[in-house]
Formats: sequence, C-alpha cells, structure tokens
Amino acid sequence: MNFETWSPFYQTILNRFEFSEEKDVKTTVWLSKVTENIKTTSVGESIESIKSILNAVIQGKRIVICGNAPSLESEFLTYLNEYGTENEIYIAADGAATVLLKTGKVPDIIVTDLDGRHPNDAIKEIEAADKGALLLIHAHGDNLDKLEKYLPAFSDKIEKNKAIPTCQCRPTDYVYNFGGFTDGDRCVFLADEFGAESMILLGFDFDDPDVSPLKKKKLECAKQLIQMIQKKNSGIKFFDEI
Repeated sequence: MNFETWSPFYQTILNRFEFSEEKDVKTTVWLSKVTENIKTTSVGESIESIKSILNAVIQGKRIVICGNAPSLESEFLTYLNEYGTENEIYIAADGAATVLLKTGKVPDIIVTDLDGRHPNDAIKEIEAADKGALLLIHAHGDNLDKLEKYLPAFSDKIEKNKAIPTCQCRPTDYVYNFGGFTDGDRCVFLADEFGAESMILLGFDFDDPDVSPLKKKKLECAKQLIQMIQKKNSGIKFFDEI
C-alpha cells in the first residue's frame, strides 16, 4: 500500500489511541539502521527481492489467516479437517504461530511485533523461522525493547529475506509498510496487497470479553480496518461464514 493512501488511517489511529508518531519513527529508524548493517544488497535490489518473495508466496493463492483469539485452535482443526487443501498458504498473527506449531503446522508467514501475550511466543516464532516460516517483524513506538532483545536471533533471516522489517509510520529504505495496525489486520492488508485469490480468517474474536479495555479498543479498530478491505475484496470470509 502506498503510504500516502495509508497515512490518513494512520493519523486517525494516532489520535484515537494518543500514540506518539515520534516514537513510531524512532523505532522504525532503529530497525532500518540495524537492517542496513545486516544487508549486503543495495536498497533497490532489496525492495525488488522482497516484492518478488511475497508475490510468489501469496499471489493467486487461497490464504488462511490465523488470529490469536482463544477460538483459534478449535477453528483451525475444524477447518483443516473439513476444508483444508495442500495448496493453501497460512499466515499467523503473532502468538497464533504458537497455536499452529502445537498442532504440528508451521505457518508459511508470521506477522509479528514480537510482543505476544505469552512470554514464549517470540521463542516459538524463532522456532518457526528455523523451520522455514517467513517473518514480517514490525516496529512501533512500544516494542523497541522486544526488537533489541530478539532481533539478533533473526539476523541471518534478515540477510536472506526470510525476515522482513515493517512499520506503521512512513517506511524507510529497509523497512516496509503494507498497511494495517494490529497483527491480525496487518495479515489481511498483506494478503490483499500481494494479490491473494481469497482469504479465510480463523481465530478472530472482536468481542472477546476477557481482554483489557485497550485491547478491546484495538480489536474494534482491527475490525473496522478489515471491513474496509472487505469492501473492495469480496473474497474474504470469517470462519462462521464458510
């Protein structure tokens, strides 16, 4: 997504949550500098490689996007048994990767800010990356500490374009913005951006009563963003719509 298209939504999010754009930019610049030091390819080559990789994985495919609601494991196993095919691509939102690994499934892509609700989620994402998952590692104003802690484990993956840095503010040479706010809706933006044929959304519960007030507000925002994509892409269905 072109940043100029995403920018009005981003500004709305900043205002709604009273987030700091300055902190978003600070973390993004830090991640960009670290990535630049790791990369041996030029900016242009890197950008084209990233687009080529994501197109190859997503374009024209049925994408199963896994959110991290408590219902995920049940919905995932039901879907796999009744509807799953060998040609689908699975994208996990952050801690959803832990659930998929538990069932023996390695996600094809993980979209994460390394800030899962369980302490071992980031460790499981490292495990998934070692098993072949492609990671999109997100920078925002409140996760610099997580990036500093875990990014060294992904250095070789960044060099090989198996870990792709992303952000929600204006992108830099080595950090990309495909649109979206929470891990879950960023999965949808990613699949839409790179030409998914259709999407099935599992483990999305926008009315989860057991979340904090801030998380509830984020879920409301994620729902609105996904509905925005649905308006232009009729191939998106939630589990209860299959």
